[in-house]
Formats: sequence, C-alpha cells, structure tokens
Amino acid sequence: MAGRSPLCAAILLGWVLVGRPASALDKQGSAHGGKSEVAEEGQRLSGSLLFGAAFFNPSYAARPDNTGLALFRLAGHVDLDLIGQHLSIPLDVNLFTDRTAPGAGFLVPSELDLIGGVTSTWALPYGAIEFGTRAEADMGVDRPTLTQGYLDVRSRYLLQSDDFGERRPSWLVHNHFSSATTLGVFAWNPSYAARPDNTGLALLRYAQRLGYRHGWFDIGVDFTFFTDREAAAFAPSELDLSVDLGGTFGAFGVRLAYERDMPIDRGGLVQHFAFGYVTFAFDAPLSRPADDEAAP
Repeated sequence: MAGRSPLCAAILLGWVLVGRPASALDKQGSAHGGKSEVAEEGQRLSGSLLFGAAFFNPSYAARPDNTGLALFRLAGHVDLDLIGQHLSIPLDVNLFTDRTAPGAGFLVPSELDLIGGVTSTWALPYGAIEFGTRAEADMGVDRPTLTQGYLDVRSRYLLQSDDFGERRPSWLVHNHFSSATTLGVFAWNPSYAARPDNTGLALLRYAQRLGYRHGWFDIGVDFTFFTDREAAAFAPSELDLSVDLGGTFGAFGVRLAYERDMPIDRGGLVQHFAFGYVTFAFDAPLSRPADDEAAP
C-alpha cells in the first residue's frame, strides 16, 4: 500500500477496535469471549487488546498470498451490546508483520484482517446459543497482494460447568470447564480458501473449543474444520488445531499458544507456529439496568 497515511490509519484502527482475547489465531472471536451468561437488556461496550510475537515460525505466512513469515500480531475484538446480548455488534481487527522484511520492515504491518457483523445470544436451561453473521476481508498492507473475503452465518452452543449450579459435584466448585461448538456456512465466498495452500473455496466451518480454568490459570484447545465447496461439500478439507495456556490477573492476561493448519483430503502446505501474547480487557456499561433507573 503506497504512502504512510494508510499504514498509520491501519495501526490506529488496530489499537482502537479492541475486544475479548481470541484464542490462538481465531480471527473471528466469539461474542462476549464465549461466556454462556447472557445479559438480556441494556447497552454495553466490552473489549480487550492482544499483542503477541512468534518465537517459533517455520511456515506461518505474513500475508493472505502465503508470502513472508508472521512475526508480530496486534489484534482486538469489541462487542457493542444494543439490546443486551440479544442484539450485539462484534468487530475484529488483526494486524501481522513480516519477519523476513528487510531492515526495520518487520515493524511495518504486512496484513490487515477486518471482521464485522451482528450476533444474538440467548440463554438456555444449560448454556447459551449464539447466532450471527459476519463479513471478513483479509488483505495485504505493505504491497499489492491477494485479498480473501466472505460473508458467513453461524450458530454456536456455549456451555460451562458453572451453568449446572448446585448440580455440580464438589470437585467442580473450584475447577471450571467450558465448551463452544460451532457450525458455520460461508453464504457468500468469492475468494476465501478451503486449505492452507489457498486452494478451493470454503463452504462449511465446524469448530470445537474446550477450556479448563482453575484460579488464575487456564488452558484451551481448538479444533476447526473447513470443507471445500468445489470438492466434497461436507467432508473436511482443512484442520486448524491450536492449544493455548496462560493466566489472567485482573484485566491483564499472559498466554502461550501453538497453531497448526493442515490439509486433510490431500497433501499440501502445512503452516504452524508458536507465539506468546499479552492482553488487556475492559468492560463498560453504556446504560444502567431498568431496576437501577427506577431506584430513587
């Protein structure tokens, strides 16, 4: 991208649009951090900032056309609740830099990913169900390159051990488990690939997140499958596997993560890397609950 103004704007946007930390490289973060508690009214703005660096990266690309090697990542996810979590606007921003860029070029963003949409989350007797649609565009920043984009619709079932209340066994009181099961359809997809080598076009997304937390420590595992609409529409063409662990201390978090993206139905490029990152979260009500407004 020519000129410094677009670069500065991209960096500023990445710092402003901040939200819940995404696990590993899940660029499309779960609304409200995947929590199954549902606020049914009021307006709220919540978010966090993520900054990380790859300390091991033999193959994870720095641009959508698979050039370069990712070094730094700046990411954010913000949720704007309009009618509680029954109507929310999630926004995601991801910036990457290329460690192979000459000189100080490793500090200049090489890729910008923008994601925005609408979600609606509803409480169930156990857990919660999230419905939503999002559009994503992944583009090169420092040079002309391939741009990948899509519009998807998806549902996600969220469940935590805390949802069972007094039905929990005693050993679960201080040990917390969580699960998020996702089914998504790429409703419009002119260019988003079905494999790490940029072949095919993604049609379906199957994803499973499993988490465990004890005190300040937590660990999570993500499995994300894609299918190829140009091949067997329902058979997975790619598996993205990620593991992350770390701790949360108030509004701050420190984590280590490893991700491996690999084709399933044929041979091809495998991308993987490990990185560490820090997060900072915020949560700000924009309106008071009705009960508070009625109080003298």
